[in-house]
Amino acid sequence: MLRLFAGTYGSPRKDSAKTMEPIIKKTALIKLIALFLFSVACALAQSQPPSPSAASDAATPRRAHLDADTASALVVQKAPIKYPEAARNDGIQGTVVLKIVTDYSGDVKEVSVVSGDPALAQAAADAVKQWKYKSYQADGSPAEIETQVSINFHLKTNPPPAAPPLGTFGNDVYSNDYFGILYPLSRDWVRHTDVMRGKMASEGNAQGTYVLLAAVHIPQDAEPSRADSEFTVFAVNRSGAPLPDECKHYMDAVADDLHSRKEGQQKGGVRQFTLAGHDFYRGDFEFRHGIDHRTFVCASIKDYRLQWNIAGWSKDAVETAVATLQSITPLPPAAPPQPKLASTADPEASKRVKVASGVSTGCSSRKSHPSTRRTPSMLTSRAPCD
Repeated sequence: MLRLFAGTYGSPRKDSAKTMEPIIKKTALIKLIALFLFSVACALAQSQPPSPSAASDAATPRRAHLDADTASALVVQKAPIKYPEAARNDGIQGTVVLKIVTDYSGDVKEVSVVSGDPALAQAAADAVKQWKYKSYQADGSPAEIETQVSINFHLKTNPPPAAPPLGTFGNDVYSNDYFGILYPLSRDWVRHTDVMRGKMASEGNAQGTYVLLAAVHIPQDAEPSRADSEFTVFAVNRSGAPLPDECKHYMDAVADDLHSRKEGQQKGGVRQFTLAGHDFYRGDFEFRHGIDHRTFVCASIKDYRLQWNIAGWSKDAVETAVATLQSITPLPPAAPPQPKLASTADPEASKRVKVASGVSTGCSSRKSHPSTRRTPSMLTSRAPCD
């Protein structure tokens, strides 16, 4: 029985051991495989680059957005701003707004234009690029600065020049001491200078232009009385010394303006002549509207350009107006003041009084004014005169 039991009992145990051995080997193999896969996963995780968002966050520097007033207090160095010459000549002015970004050290590394005239923007950006700011920290760490800068471009306007002496008119002659001319006019010319000055003031014409003389020509034998031509003499102030051929350039500018606006054209070239020691330039024009025959005459005298604007209903009428310039003469120099002659009379002579013989005391009396109703007389006194 024991043998049978032993044999019977021992045989299943051996079979169980044999059965478990492959299972243990498989489990160990699975653990090895799992450990290998875990190691590979860890290696891949370490070698894999960070996500784009994480990389972006790590690469983006810390930046502080400051208002213009706060940022302006951090400026330690500014570069001078040069006004663009072209913008100055064209009278362009205004404000340019820039967006800037500094680096950690305070140097300006980015500049972009937010608003402003393009003629001024580049000069503003070039100057601001050279500015220096204090290093800035945000939450204890270095930070860039982003802010806006406003650059103002302003042209200094000179005060309007004082009006020149406008001259006087008397005895059919216009005279002007400042320009040194005498300009006679016949009785056929009726002056309306004040009317033209009032018209210019109401139209708000440019400062520095003044009406010296204006007249219309009404022939005395015309029936009915009708003006056939007119002229106005302007004094136009200029800054600085006169330019060579200034009046010729003025005529060319008038011709170009009329041609561009299709309002008229120049007839012939610019003619030059000399009167009263000054060079005059004449240009003839034909207008398409209104009075078609017009002539402009120009002369540079002192700080002004004198302009005759002449208009007539016919060429002959225009020539009548132009002919008045031939009567212009230089104003004669003022006579020097005459020196006062010293008196040779005895200064004591006026104090002497002639008295009758035997009179040793007395006093003189002045004639009484008629309003005092007193009779002029010589007054004597028993007492000495005080």
